[in-house]
Amino acid sequence: MEEKNNKPRVIFAKKTAKDLLKSIGIKNPPILIKDVVDHIRKERDLSVYPWAFGDNTDGIQITQGDCATIAYNQSQHSHRQRFTVAHEIGHLLLGHTSENSVFDLDSKKPEEAEANQFAAELLMPEDMFKKDFKNGIKNAQDLSRVYNVSEEAVWWRLMECRLIMKMG
Repeated sequence: MEEKNNKPRVIFAKKTAKDLLKSIGIKNPPILIKDVVDHIRKERDLSVYPWAFGDNTDGIQITQGDCATIAYNQSQHSHRQRFTVAHEIGHLLLGHTSENSVFDLDSKKPEEAEANQFAAELLMPEDMFKKDFKNGIKNAQDLSRVYNVSEEAVWWRLMECRLIMKMG
């Protein structure tokens, strides 16, 4: 299969996550993955399972026809599990369903960058995140608790939203 474009569709990925949150009616963090999955299930067959993958796989999304299955690594921290499921939902909703999609934060494929952007926007919606930061929640640990994500994810989001500057 020929690759159409080497550039990730970042704006499309973020908009897809924003539209999903809006259609669910979520206005405050933390975003509950169960609410997202339940909403998607209204329109398509989606199953989400914990799985014993070992150390090298965070998650996978497999789609056959209208049926989609997401499995996440049950031995990882709950923050990683949430991000993995959000990432795999991103693959599903962004149309990355032609082949199995293995979660890889270090991948250079545009689809992986898109799914990461989708997951970040889904779990830490930019508007909510900036509002909370501007209203005084500036500590990464506090933001981590509010959004139920890792502190590392918070630091990435703070830089991406240009709420802090990258040093060096």
